[in-house]
Amino acid sequence: MQNDIKNAAFTQIIKAMQRDAEDIMTSVDLAAADIGEGRRNGAVGALAPLDTHLERMASLLAAVRAMHRIEPF
Repeated sequence: MQNDIKNAAFTQIIKAMQRDAEDIMTSVDLAAADIGEGRRNGAVGALAPLDTHLERMASLLAAVRAMHRIEPF
């Protein structure tokens, strides 16, 4: 039972990480397109939301690591 709960939690966390990864790649692609068109300010603006996504990814990773180390009761 405990393993099923842990696996379900891991699955949901990984799905959230996938969504954040997609958002990160979208921002990077937009920045690359802006740089390619000579719009440096636009590229910097496209990268602005990355902090939020990267912080969330780091938090989710820490949660997975912590859950993995916990022994069942």
